[in-house]
Amino acid sequence: MESNGHMVNGVGEGVEENVDLVFEDENKETRWSSLNKLRKARQLCDQILVIGAHEIAVHRAVLATASGYLFDLFLKLEEEGPTPQNGMCTYKLKDIDYDSFIYLLDYAYTSRLEVPGEHVRSVYRAAIQLKMPDAARACSKFLAANMSSANCIGIRKIAKEAELKQTADDFIRNNINEVTANKHFYGLPRVPVVIIGADPELVESSDDRHMFNLVLSWAKENIDQEHPHLEYLTEQTNILYLNSDNTLTDTKDISDDRRKDDLVRVYTQKTKNRKNITPSKETGKNIQVSPGGTVVRKFSIHPDGLVTEKEWSIIATYQLKDKTYLAIAMLNGTLATISIHYHTGKSNSGSGSDEPDSPDSVTPKLPVMPDSLFERHASLTPLANMGSARCGFGICVTGDRIIACGGYDTGECLMSVETYDIKTNKWTPCADMPDPRGRFSMEQIDNVLYAIGGSNGHGSQTKIHCFDVATEKWKTLCNTNNARVSQGVIAVKDTLYLVGGCMGQQSLANCLVFKPHTQEWASLPPMNTPRYQAGVCHHQGELYAVGGTDGWNCLNSVEIFNFDTMTWRNGPKLNVARRGAGCVSFDGKVYIVGGSDGTQSLKSTEVFCPEKDAWMMGPGLSVPRANVAVVIYTNRVFAVGGFSGRTFLDTMEYLDPDNNEWCSYLSVEDSGLTQKLGERMCSKSTAQASGSQDNDHVSNNSKGD
Repeated sequence: MESNGHMVNGVGEGVEENVDLVFEDENKETRWSSLNKLRKARQLCDQILVIGAHEIAVHRAVLATASGYLFDLFLKLEEEGPTPQNGMCTYKLKDIDYDSFIYLLDYAYTSRLEVPGEHVRSVYRAAIQLKMPDAARACSKFLAANMSSANCIGIRKIAKEAELKQTADDFIRNNINEVTANKHFYGLPRVPVVIIGADPELVESSDDRHMFNLVLSWAKENIDQEHPHLEYLTEQTNILYLNSDNTLTDTKDISDDRRKDDLVRVYTQKTKNRKNITPSKETGKNIQVSPGGTVVRKFSIHPDGLVTEKEWSIIATYQLKDKTYLAIAMLNGTLATISIHYHTGKSNSGSGSDEPDSPDSVTPKLPVMPDSLFERHASLTPLANMGSARCGFGICVTGDRIIACGGYDTGECLMSVETYDIKTNKWTPCADMPDPRGRFSMEQIDNVLYAIGGSNGHGSQTKIHCFDVATEKWKTLCNTNNARVSQGVIAVKDTLYLVGGCMGQQSLANCLVFKPHTQEWASLPPMNTPRYQAGVCHHQGELYAVGGTDGWNCLNSVEIFNFDTMTWRNGPKLNVARRGAGCVSFDGKVYIVGGSDGTQSLKSTEVFCPEKDAWMMGPGLSVPRANVAVVIYTNRVFAVGGFSGRTFLDTMEYLDPDNNEWCSYLSVEDSGLTQKLGERMCSKSTAQASGSQDNDHVSNNSKGD
């Protein structure tokens, strides 16, 4: 008999006991082909899948190895009850396209996916639903390689993989004119928005993409997340008021005298009864009996009815005409368009405005209720994000720049460095650190930054690196045997003071003194409590060590070191125990910002008032920030980066001293809007003066006549 294989490891004379037989069959493809023939002939099948009006006989083991969804489904069905005596179970799958399933069924039996180009989109969607990642990836690559202005809208609607989403987004942005001229674009749901309360200079200087993100935030709060119906947003124009804190409020929710205007009242009357329609939920069991008596089990592709978080994002924006913009966006997983028209007229009576009408013909011409730009503290330009998210990193302010070094991003220890200039509102890459470094503090002396301690991602960092701001170069100053992680560092004159920290699992109470110019080390008296991740600062001639952790407990205790007596004393306790908080001395007070209480990242801040000898609760951050970096910049307290409890952050915000609240937008002064407004008012005054002179001239001529 002829053999259809070959011996990989054979046996011969003098067989050793530990030699195994390995034989590889060369007819593997024939076996798969035979199995597929059995399936088509409905032979030895043990499952019947019902999709629409079609019954498909399959082998359960084959499909379970190809589809993660069907594997979980078959296991669940076995747990729910025994199979029929004839061994054939019938299952009804909902939400699956039959034609797409057949292509994937052939792939499961043959390992070959062959799909006509016009069906690749539907097969991709089915592969995602059935958890067949290799098939989905093949379809995704095909779709990305064959993107066009005619199909990119349809592809973006169904895209699930980040790479395919990005490819579609880039294509739409780069070909926006062709995409918006295509018939598929006009079939998208549209959310029309009119924004009132924005000064013209504010609009001109704003990033339209950011304003669309503000509209997304408003939309999220105004639809049912579990059962969203875009009709709530698309049924008529949404008229939103821009608040001074750069949030949007539906004018129907404004409760002051401005609602007495007839036009606002009309809009309010039309919208007050708008309610999101929640669909009725299916009830009943998953088993039904067909007229023939066959037991058929029904299963949805989402059998547990779980609602996953869907995408909210702005894909592309462009300007339609003056003060009118349009965006293509994902609204809770639905591709749609958002139109924004800025109504920036100056008439509070609703008449006499020379502003263009809204692009939506049903939009009434509403009175404008702007805040004066002089009363507004923040522009519409967000503070720029860092190039990398960072927590547990070093930060300093030198000259007119913030310098951020190292830290952690999603578990990766960083060596990158970047600088921020508020005049340009940009972060710019700078020379990398010599080695990765995180969980450290950084201070400067004479325009030189010193990075001491921390971790390189694998162990304690023993090298001390310094950065010369003038030359923008790093060098290794020396090594230290006192390598510690999460210590506090402050600079006083020409000396660095290192407070607490940890070595391995040991929390430290001892404190060190280091003079960079002579590279001399000395000791300070130890703190009363070992602590690391404490907030430290130099305040009114004393050293403050605030909060932290002893390795077991998050601390609310505060210790204060007096340089004259060389002793520590206990200070007033924090209201909230916290570690990894930012700490600075500013305007005669000590600020402790964010951190973690041991279970969650914190938004809260506290302020130590010496006259009250107590910690007072301050305004909350916009997002929780643990292991945050805090500095004084442009005479304001800035909180940069950190960990929110879910994500590593690349954002920053500052404490607005006038409003006593945290803000993530450029101030009006920093954005240049104050200067623009001053120029506009000066020009207006000049024009009025000129008009007055002309009138006087006409009057004098009249008298002469």
